[in-house]
Amino acid sequence: MKAVVLAGGEGRRLRPATFTVPKPLIEVDGTPILHLILRQLQSAGFTQVTLSLGYRAQLIEASFDGPHWAGLDLRFSLEHEPLGTAGPLGLLAPLEDSTLVMNADLLTDIDFADLFRRHKKSEAAATIALVPRHVDLAHGVVELDGENRVAGFREKPRMSFLASSGIYVLEPSVLRLLPRRTRYDMPALLKDAAARGERVEGHVLDAAWHDIGTPEQLAAADAALRADRARYLGAFEQHGPGGGTNSAEEAVRG
Repeated sequence: MKAVVLAGGEGRRLRPATFTVPKPLIEVDGTPILHLILRQLQSAGFTQVTLSLGYRAQLIEASFDGPHWAGLDLRFSLEHEPLGTAGPLGLLAPLEDSTLVMNADLLTDIDFADLFRRHKKSEAAATIALVPRHVDLAHGVVELDGENRVAGFREKPRMSFLASSGIYVLEPSVLRLLPRRTRYDMPALLKDAAARGERVEGHVLDAAWHDIGTPEQLAAADAALRADRARYLGAFEQHGPGGGTNSAEEAVRG
């Protein structure tokens, strides 16, 4: 199985930390988030992973210079200018099979292999991994009818919705819609695919999911990983990638 991890962003909301360290190398409980993601993908059976890089690409490449990544076909693609959340895929050689695509700023325990299998079984052209989210509003919500009369009132309600996790499985037919070297975002790509008759599905997953895009979100992810590393790293807490006795801590940190 193949995957692409989009790791080219500047991480502006995490400044000043990202002035020197690119966001994919920001540590969560002492481990760079991108290293965590690659260990999860490797554990799920992905054998080839392409990292789409931009900001401080050399630092990210250098972080993978070590024996702990043996057995993983790790490739690098460089965008010389920001191309959005889908545009970098247009720089890759044409893909020949289903490919998992995800952002590099996520801490999650989503079962990537199961998501991939569900996508293949559905025969969809694109699958979006969705996570339920809830927001408790601090204010009362008033509803009016067509004549401005109060029709309803809810005191500090909880609003629920399905959020895109930033994790997708895409077929080559979808990726062929991408223009070359043009900024393009994933929602636009999926909307274009659906407009052309391609089947775009969403799979709702009951999983932990943390975006580390802001200091507050990073702190929440750090606490979650510290509380239960085995939940996110599974077998790597007990064994290294080759099934030996190295701990995940040693394998991931190098």
